[in-house]
Amino acid sequence: MEDKYPLMTKLYEDPSNVEGTTYGKRWRRHEWIQIVEAQAADNPEGHKIVLALHGGGIEGGTSEIALAVAGYHPATFAQATDCFGLHDLWMFEGLLADGNSKLHVTSTHYDDPIALKLVQISKRCLSLHGLSDAAANGKIQIGGRDTGLMSIVLEELTAAGIPAALSNDDADTNGSDPANICNKTTSGAGVQLEMGFTYRASLFAPGCNTRELRKNNTNADFCKLVTALRRAMSRVY
Repeated sequence: MEDKYPLMTKLYEDPSNVEGTTYGKRWRRHEWIQIVEAQAADNPEGHKIVLALHGGGIEGGTSEIALAVAGYHPATFAQATDCFGLHDLWMFEGLLADGNSKLHVTSTHYDDPIALKLVQISKRCLSLHGLSDAAANGKIQIGGRDTGLMSIVLEELTAAGIPAALSNDDADTNGSDPANICNKTTSGAGVQLEMGFTYRASLFAPGCNTRELRKNNTNADFCKLVTALRRAMSRVY
């Protein structure tokens, strides 16, 4: 289905879309400091970012997964203590009671200035998405241009017993288009994960797959996924 808005900036220009009511934006950037006396060169930023471009009610579950993979509890924001670090984060979330799909803007047209800047200063990017069960074919589809991280993600998911595969679909779903925001890192490459509806729903307690309830009702399968992805991110620099 074609997006209602060709760009995020066009979505923001529509007066019927009100931030905090129609949609929300959440983001966090690492502290970048340099306090070493007489340091010869600037500290490189070189950090990692996790995206949920279509969070909230758009592609359900991606917000909660993104927060957890970045190292924050999806409800309390308590920081992870697993020694896998904290990552930068961007989420755009549909807040409507229904009809959130109208807020979907495809990754290749994602021109939100804050999201773009966060990705452009990062070395690594992991972008989390949802798709139909038919398109998922029973597996998490791994795409993008960061082939090294893609292989590591596949390895960690497989080791955790989570069905996954490298995507062979067209560029819109496999994340290989250079215009995809996940590929606008300092290396020109990122990773895009596409997860089916039923799989995403299975990460939360029965009857709790709603925007209001998901954050407080994750289950063991949610933890298994998050741990695998955090392990993968910890293996790259």
